[in-house]
Amino acid sequence: MVKNKSTLWYTALIIGWSFDLLYWGKPLGISFFIQVVLLLAGLVILSRLEEKSPVTKSLPLIGVILVFSSLGFFREEPFTRTLNHLMTIGFLGLFLLSFRGGRWFAYNLSDYIVGAFRLFVSSIELPFKSLTTKKEEGEDSGKRPGWKKSLPYIRGILLALPIVAVLASLLAEADPIFSKWLQDIIELLKIEKLPEYILRLVLISIWTFLTGGLLLHALFKSEEETLVGIDKPWPPRFLGFIETTIILGSVNLLFISFVTIQFRYFFGGDKNISLEGFTYSEYARRGFGELLAVAFFSLFLFMALSAITKREKKRDRITFSVLTGTLTASIGVILISSLQRLALYETVYGFTRLRTYSHLCVLWIGVLFLAILILEIFQGWRYFTLASLAAVAGFVLTMNVINVDGLITRQNIQRLKTEEASLDTHYLKTLSNDAIPDLILLAEDPALTERESQEIAAILACRAFELEDTPQKWQSFLIPSYQAEKALNENAHLWEDVQLKEDEWNSWFVEIGKEKFYCGYYYWD
Repeated sequence: MVKNKSTLWYTALIIGWSFDLLYWGKPLGISFFIQVVLLLAGLVILSRLEEKSPVTKSLPLIGVILVFSSLGFFREEPFTRTLNHLMTIGFLGLFLLSFRGGRWFAYNLSDYIVGAFRLFVSSIELPFKSLTTKKEEGEDSGKRPGWKKSLPYIRGILLALPIVAVLASLLAEADPIFSKWLQDIIELLKIEKLPEYILRLVLISIWTFLTGGLLLHALFKSEEETLVGIDKPWPPRFLGFIETTIILGSVNLLFISFVTIQFRYFFGGDKNISLEGFTYSEYARRGFGELLAVAFFSLFLFMALSAITKREKKRDRITFSVLTGTLTASIGVILISSLQRLALYETVYGFTRLRTYSHLCVLWIGVLFLAILILEIFQGWRYFTLASLAAVAGFVLTMNVINVDGLITRQNIQRLKTEEASLDTHYLKTLSNDAIPDLILLAEDPALTERESQEIAAILACRAFELEDTPQKWQSFLIPSYQAEKALNENAHLWEDVQLKEDEWNSWFVEIGKEKFYCGYYYWD
């Protein structure tokens, strides 16, 4: 099966060893991008050697993978970074699955689940088959592969190590001079870290093994794409059209009633809400989560009914599209209502990460509803899952573009200028280095009170101290940290007079008046 087995395993070993070099004892940074590039480069090189080139339809996935993996060190806000990494892993798995087949765009949800299971099995099964195969087609049986020639040496070293260790300990007890010499050798070689080295060696071996399996699957198994509903029979539609009509009709009536109330009481303004005994803030606190849950449930209902409902006649298909179109329009109003409620939250309490995530999530749910409705009208049910994946990717890309922590800072500054509101500096100090450039602009804003100016200066001083006190290795490089450090150094006059102090719990703080403003966020803040 494999023409260049040694090259494959040397490639897998390099990638496996890079896990240790890039990640052991180091925070995640540019290392993730480097790891992804190594894997893609190794796969491309092996595909040329094995004459198993990827199909053209799979090549766009390489660009998507590189974009999301590079965004992992362009943003420091935790949730955005996590989503960037998860999207990279997801698209990378998709690339490995469709490397030689190229039918990833037609995958439905079942194909994703089956494909993930196949990839998991291949990562364990294929390496065993490769390592235990004694003879490959065209391979000279009289010659041992290069990697097998080293096995006796490795076994000999592993067997000798415990024997030498036992005898050396006995000799050290017998002679103090030899004991001193042995201790010097141990200190020089740092043999006291032997358990750590063994663990790292085991982890490198595991990563090498799994990487070899993934490479083998991409090269030799990804052509065997069998799609549920196309190559395999799809479970027949079993729900009658009358039943579906009753379900969608009932839901539409419920939503239309709700929307009517929304127009009367919510979009009508503060006066109409107050007539029912609610203030704007009380009204805003109620229902945002529930409305979002309604939207998600309705989306699931839409997709499920579309998959299982019998629509044999043209009239049935038109009626179903009208009902789902009405449902989509109602959900659109509900989503707008939820955004309005969220805006009220932000008016009263300011912007936070969760509220920013929710804002973007609502917008992309609306886009997804519209896309699925269009696919339903044109009978493109096969691409519902692709539309969902595109919406998730759009959501993550939007979070990267807007810079969540920077947006929160800017919006809270704007809120400070337009409303009689205070600035929550205790929340601002929890934001990542993505917010530092905006905090520097905020530091000299005339809209700030003297107290707020002092607290912003304290935040900048704390962040400058943290960046200087915790130097990162190159594997953990992040662009926001670099930019923040540069911006703080260029604007040192804003915070250089701030005096940092340390309390009995080794926590750093700044004295502002008679109060302590801590660098970290603690429950007593």
